[in-house]
Amino acid sequence: MRCSVCGFENEGRYCNNCGALLTGGTEAVPATGSWLERCPVCRTRPLEETVSRRFLGLTSRQVYACPGCGATFTPEGGEAFRLSKAADQSNPIWKTYGNQTLTGGEWRRIAHGGVSDARQRALDIEYALGEIQKGSVPELRVEANAVLLKRGERAVAVIPGVTLKEPRSVRKTYGGGGGPSIRIAKGVYFRTGGFASRSESHEEIREIDSGTLTLTNRRMVFTGAKRTVNVPLGKIVGMEPYRDAIAINRDGKQRTEYYTGIDTTRLTLGVAGRTHVVPLSGVVFMCMVQGLLNREE
Repeated sequence: MRCSVCGFENEGRYCNNCGALLTGGTEAVPATGSWLERCPVCRTRPLEETVSRRFLGLTSRQVYACPGCGATFTPEGGEAFRLSKAADQSNPIWKTYGNQTLTGGEWRRIAHGGVSDARQRALDIEYALGEIQKGSVPELRVEANAVLLKRGERAVAVIPGVTLKEPRSVRKTYGGGGGPSIRIAKGVYFRTGGFASRSESHEEIREIDSGTLTLTNRRMVFTGAKRTVNVPLGKIVGMEPYRDAIAINRDGKQRTEYYTGIDTTRLTLGVAGRTHVVPLSGVVFMCMVQGLLNREE
């Protein structure tokens, strides 16, 4: 059976990779009760309060341990507890949450086949990006359109404050004279050797312009004070995502174009009633472009 959370093939009731309850299970998280009633690691025995001796037995600390699997949870203040020990470190729960500090509510959810808040967020975002790539592209319009739309064209994202950068060749020349120098007057020297120079060239990413980046269902348009770039989506041959930028390679242009500062815009993703606000990173932008291309096919 394939796990609906991580996609791993399994046999049994729980996923051997992430520990989630496999599809078809009927278990639900109890509405009331303590998370100590079921060990999140083995999911069979309740946890027992015990005392852990430290530093040659001179100090001690209260912990919660499972008498069945040996898992130990250490209080970290408030309602937070750290999974600090597990006898079987091949257990999927230990591999996923070992030495992590979570709330009691999260541990209770894990004990009944769920996942932590952070892992749920990561899985939701991964799922949402997959749906965007398939063609379910959300509209993200933060201001009025910066371009005139053609018939049948609609704006998907309008992103202000974007900087266009491109690689530029920079040449530097180094020179100097050789041989001994002879003093012919105060502060005046004559060098007997000849002058030699060498030149080196390299590329640097230089800022070209700043403006607004608009993504439509047909093209990508950058409108700046000095330059306007109009790129049909079908002309894009490659994309490289960054945390705050997207690099575009397009047909008919040798230089890569870097559009930076796109992460100042936020996108809201919704999955199964849960919402997550994420920055518009290069990965998200790339998925949106791929989704628009797939939808037009």
